[in-house]
Amino acid sequence: MPRILPLALISIAALLWPQPGRSAMLDWKPSSSTVGVLRLGEAPLLSVSPEAADAVPFSAGFDADALTLAAQLPPEGRGLGAQTVLTHNIRDARRLWIPHLCPEPGYVAGDHAFRSPALLFADDRQVLVLVLDIDDLDALQKAGLRAWLDYDHARCAITLAAGDYRTGDIHVTYRPRQLDYAGQAVRLRVHVVTSQAKEDVENPFGLAARELWRRWGHALHEQGGAQLAPLKKYCEYITRWTFTPEPDGWGDTVWQSFEVNGRKCGAPVFIVDVAQHPSVPMDQRKWREPRAVWNQTWFSTQRCANGILRYARLTDNKELEERARLMTEFALSAPQTDGLFPAVFTTGRGSYQLYKDTADWDRGWWTNSNRRPRGVSEQACHIVDAAFTARLLLEWNDLKKNDEIIPYVTTFADRLLRLQRPSGAYPGWVEPDGSVPATLAEGPESAMSAAFLLELAQRLTNDARAAQWTDSAKKALEYLEHGPIAQARWEDFETYFSCSRWGTPGQKVERNGLYKQNTFSPFWCAEAMLAGYRALGEKRYLELGRRCLDELSLYQQVWEPAYIPAKTHGGFGVMNLDGEWNDARQSLFAPLFLEYYRETGLSEYFERGVAALRSSFAMLYCPENEVVKKNYERRHTFFGPESYGFMMENIYHGGPGGQPIGVFTIFTWGNGAALASAGKIQDVYGDVFVDVERKVAFGIDGCNVSVAGDQVEITDRYARKSLSIVYSNGTRQVVTLTNGRGSLPLTPQ
Repeated sequence: MPRILPLALISIAALLWPQPGRSAMLDWKPSSSTVGVLRLGEAPLLSVSPEAADAVPFSAGFDADALTLAAQLPPEGRGLGAQTVLTHNIRDARRLWIPHLCPEPGYVAGDHAFRSPALLFADDRQVLVLVLDIDDLDALQKAGLRAWLDYDHARCAITLAAGDYRTGDIHVTYRPRQLDYAGQAVRLRVHVVTSQAKEDVENPFGLAARELWRRWGHALHEQGGAQLAPLKKYCEYITRWTFTPEPDGWGDTVWQSFEVNGRKCGAPVFIVDVAQHPSVPMDQRKWREPRAVWNQTWFSTQRCANGILRYARLTDNKELEERARLMTEFALSAPQTDGLFPAVFTTGRGSYQLYKDTADWDRGWWTNSNRRPRGVSEQACHIVDAAFTARLLLEWNDLKKNDEIIPYVTTFADRLLRLQRPSGAYPGWVEPDGSVPATLAEGPESAMSAAFLLELAQRLTNDARAAQWTDSAKKALEYLEHGPIAQARWEDFETYFSCSRWGTPGQKVERNGLYKQNTFSPFWCAEAMLAGYRALGEKRYLELGRRCLDELSLYQQVWEPAYIPAKTHGGFGVMNLDGEWNDARQSLFAPLFLEYYRETGLSEYFERGVAALRSSFAMLYCPENEVVKKNYERRHTFFGPESYGFMMENIYHGGPGGQPIGVFTIFTWGNGAALASAGKIQDVYGDVFVDVERKVAFGIDGCNVSVAGDQVEITDRYARKSLSIVYSNGTRQVVTLTNGRGSLPLTPQ
């Protein structure tokens, strides 16, 4: 057993919260039965216990806003490090959040899951937020230690530890393990935030997210975040890799030209593996998964088409614009049956097929995503996929009118109305015979269809069906409000039918008081509520959307762990039982944060959106991403300039300690997705966005801006000669820079 250190004497401290909406006074008092108790007035809020089996107990003190846990590990021996147990007094916590599930005793949440290291608990009266100090987490990691936590909801008990852990036997979980003692001094501060304000009780996630961004996220954003090159440079690498023929690029494999029922189409192929590198002889190359083109909520060819069209126009690239058109031709080639249409066009079955054994496109057929419940057929239409494609076709029609689009999407919309369930939800999957499989027959995927119907009705106000589309969407919004959003039931296809398959849909993880959650669902609900607010004008939809967006924000990475060989600030994780950092979804999320800024004026949303965009290129193989480049080349020694633009969809997919760099890239869920978001954001917001009405400005592409009087001052990290400016009133202009500096009027002249 390790040597047990004596508990330090603990003095009484009080904290006066300067921020509005927070409690007036917190008092810390030592206790005979515990280490100490943190009180809010006379009511106990948090107690600290010395429970520490096979570990050194932390001592505890409270000063300013932080509970400081400290310990000295023995000079020799082995054990579980330093531990303590915090017990909160929010006994009926109806809204809560922890970074990662600990589904059974013996599982913990390792600091690999601490993208936004906070815990929150809220009942109908107050909120308690505990934020783990990122500077302390960083110091522990650099000293060779790892922090972890555990949460037992029935006991309201949080175990905090500085020690070590390993990945468990569920994808991805963690289990504590012993470490060698060498007299290490450890410290872990826990910042305590509490509020009884109505807006915080209703949306405690915003209270936690703001605290993390204020303390750490904003400062790293001001330093440039994950961006190490101009966005244009990143995009040039991607387009070169994707479309340039061998040996200078990978275009012979990535870009596919084909016909579907006589319609000429083109698209980047679904997935490309390093086994298809230009140096590999053609007769040895294999398709990692069946050669296919997808229009699905992950792998959306149409989303990339829309972004590429915008980027092509910004760069006056007619060839790229034509490729985007061919990608849209592919979307419109999907055959409709009573409004529904498939998502995938493929030519093969099975994995790792040699090129010579793979059928050509003229023998291709339509199917659907294989990320679906057992028992659901490949011909079942996944409604969220179809609704996503329909929304994107509407956006394309705004950018480049196509007479086929409105009849196509309205036919789908009319079928949606007939599919709507009594609850207001739209079904998950629909079989060709019209039957609806029971698994996830209702859930937050309904948000995609609601957003689509609202956006369709807004565009076709004179259509006799517009009122029906709007009424149907309103019923869906009500279902989402009182169902998935109220319950934080963020269950969708990826939650259970992708890499992390543990768990049962519709059932909470009782030990943690939470559902298994995936980040797609709050994102979709935030989109739907924003569409509801804009279409219907009711502010409650905006507040509901913010509640979803703020919980989503707790999956955003606000710091840069030293052990991850990539820039991470601004990126996103996937779910509360998975391991990825810098997942490709951040490029999908980025524009929505900017749109919420437009409606709320909250600068944090704009900054988070820009941070997400910048991180979308963090995994790109190119010289500017120097650390990432070295790791690619360590694993793929044959990589060179022909591969600049290759990009994994994330890093550390299986948790810490494994291989950080993988072997494949997916254009529509990686480099092409990043290009699409850059195209969209720069088209709408420029390199610098100036909000004339609010008298503020934001740097987007590698620059910092400030407002001084009636001028906007710009400093560019890359010493470019000019940057594009977009004003909130729609005015666009170019500002000339000298030695990376320039200015422009706050109000366009």
